[in-house]
Amino acid sequence: MIDLFFKGGVLMFPLLGGSILVLTVVIERLIVFSQTGIRQDFLKALKQRLSPSPDNHTSQVVIRHKGWLENLILDIERMKDSTREVLEKHISKKGDEYLLNLEKHLHLLELTGRMAPMLGLLGTVMGMVEAFKQVALVKTVVDPSILAGGIWEALITTVFGLIVGIPALIAYHFFTTRLKRIAFYLKRECEEIISFAKGKDD
Repeated sequence: MIDLFFKGGVLMFPLLGGSILVLTVVIERLIVFSQTGIRQDFLKALKQRLSPSPDNHTSQVVIRHKGWLENLILDIERMKDSTREVLEKHISKKGDEYLLNLEKHLHLLELTGRMAPMLGLLGTVMGMVEAFKQVALVKTVVDPSILAGGIWEALITTVFGLIVGIPALIAYHFFTTRLKRIAFYLKRECEEIISFAKGKDD
């Protein structure tokens, strides 16, 4: 494997760097996205807490399960005396900040996914140019196996570029799809909590 890597030429090194970058971003984003859920018992408890006479057990449940999203939704409780318009603007701003944080680094996956195959193709073209150059310098009859050997070595970068690029694009589309679902879920839950907090008065 190491021998194949070095036969691929100098462009194998940026491709290797791209593969490390993709793996790092995927692991880091998986950790971040794994913390995005909103517990249903939290939502239920918060609605009870916003009711005219919340009980102590409900308050304890709400306080015990606090993450970024929970704090965002708890802003509604802290600002429940504000108008609906003020609440919606505040939650919209905070929600955009949260979604922007989730989207961080995803562009690196898309960039690597698009660039890796192109770098691989460039390496292959450069390798084939060199192979045909060596053939042209030979004054005698050229052994086809020599040309074939140069071509297959040149194709190594294309293969490696695809190996890096395809998973990067798959990961990018996985995370962006998950991000859209989170955005929809967050919007729906915040609207429901706002309506519950303001009741039929607004």
